[in-house]
Amino acid sequence: MPLTEFQKQVLAVLVANRSEESHFAGGLILHAAEGSARFSHDFDIFHEVAEEVTRASARDVASLREAGYNVEALSKYGEWDKDALFRKAIVSRGIDRVEVDWAADSAFRFFPVEQDPQLGWRLHLFDMATNKALALSARMETRDYVDIVELHRIYPLPAIIWGACGKDPGFNPLSLLKMMRRFARIDPAKLEEIQARKLDPVKLKEAWIEMSDYADAEMTRLADDHPEIPMGVAFVDGEGKPGWIGENPALRIHSPSVRGCLPTILGI
Repeated sequence: MPLTEFQKQVLAVLVANRSEESHFAGGLILHAAEGSARFSHDFDIFHEVAEEVTRASARDVASLREAGYNVEALSKYGEWDKDALFRKAIVSRGIDRVEVDWAADSAFRFFPVEQDPQLGWRLHLFDMATNKALALSARMETRDYVDIVELHRIYPLPAIIWGACGKDPGFNPLSLLKMMRRFARIDPAKLEEIQARKLDPVKLKEAWIEMSDYADAEMTRLADDHPEIPMGVAFVDGEGKPGWIGENPALRIHSPSVRGCLPTILGI
């Protein structure tokens, strides 16, 4: 999301507090570039344990208030619970505002959290992509629709879906795609609100149909031709870059693990 000037200023305060244990995730890591497809109204910060949600949110709020921002904690009861898996706040100055969410998230992922020159520490983009596929399978949000079309330009959709099943073993690749298709809808008003560049809903729909049909055919073919390949894995090259094994048979299997790990090749 091309950041507004206000969001850039708030982000600069938050970046100083980021670490492997408290890192950015969500749409921010895909859309922080100036030429990206959409804006966002929130920053997502993920943690592996609930205790870190409490510590990180308190630290961030103190930093933001010290920098002169107003911070309003939001919860069901008007104030934050002492211990929580999720915290939300509105950061404002004058008429500008941005939402910040701190959440506990599973440490089970494909790759380690990465250092980033703009964001400090962030979730690996492939893990963000698998999370986005699971999100689109459970809710009808135009931002998820836009994001998955953008992500397909980076990682083939069948690779994203095949890997996402490793984070929710209740799915198989085709059942996950079925649910994504069910929720893949565009709200014209919401699209107008979030788009950072002109996004044609007809072209978005055409892109989604083409890529989802491609994913359906590719995943079916892989399952039929290679039933020995497990579901819920990524396929990576010698440098650890994810891709789709149907396009490059030289790729090797890379499984998710606690905190993720980078695949390495050792000489014999």
